[in-house]
Amino acid sequence: MFTLLLSLIVQTPQAPPVAAASVVVTPAPPVAEINMRQLKGPLVRQLAWSPDQSELYLQTYEANRDASVKTTYHYVITVSDGTRRQVDVPPTWAVAYYQWKSGQASPDDAAWKIDVSTEKKIQSATAMPMGGDLARGGTVDPTGGISIDTVTASAAQAGNVSVYTMRLSGEIVGEWMNHPIVPGLTFGWAPKGHTLIAFADKSGQLTVMDRAGKSARVDGTQKVTLPAWSQDGTHLAYLEQKDRNTYSLIVASVSQR
Repeated sequence: MFTLLLSLIVQTPQAPPVAAASVVVTPAPPVAEINMRQLKGPLVRQLAWSPDQSELYLQTYEANRDASVKTTYHYVITVSDGTRRQVDVPPTWAVAYYQWKSGQASPDDAAWKIDVSTEKKIQSATAMPMGGDLARGGTVDPTGGISIDTVTASAAQAGNVSVYTMRLSGEIVGEWMNHPIVPGLTFGWAPKGHTLIAFADKSGQLTVMDRAGKSARVDGTQKVTLPAWSQDGTHLAYLEQKDRNTYSLIVASVSQR
């Protein structure tokens, strides 16, 4: 077990570090481009690592009108070359992984826990912007270019909106409007032995936070969803939405200074 005492360092291949630190996060070129029109289910829901770090599990789904899950679909992606295959059910390792990845508390420190709050607000009939839907926890329909949140708000015109907010050490790590919280969609805990969390901030930028509440944004990242740490804490996978139908699957390396 280790606890970071210094601020985080985050860099991209094109940019210098943005802070003095003890952890380096370095994004790499995409492992694969995920075209949602080529998959069953237009919405993404889960991303998980295999124990040997050779594969990633991606779950997609179709939603009912009330935003609940109608049907799920399951894919396994080879990290080395980005090849993908559909499977009938989630691998056993993916189910076990997601239990700690998307839990309310850190696997390394049960006291470091996400607080969930609910608030009623008045929503106007003005359409909500698409940018930031994923950062807020909205589930974007890539085929239509709008989110379930947007559809709900437009249909309701002016009225009460339920806002579900997840906060950790003063940071918002997920927010949903008239939509049930989807655990792990906007955040991912690091595995036991690494007291860290990765999440998409309100602008959709990838952010890493340590137990002291010190955080750093990863320059150049946007519209990030499903951040997922490898089971040894040395890699961080996530999706970046590029357009209505396409996500880039990226695997960043994570190292201690």
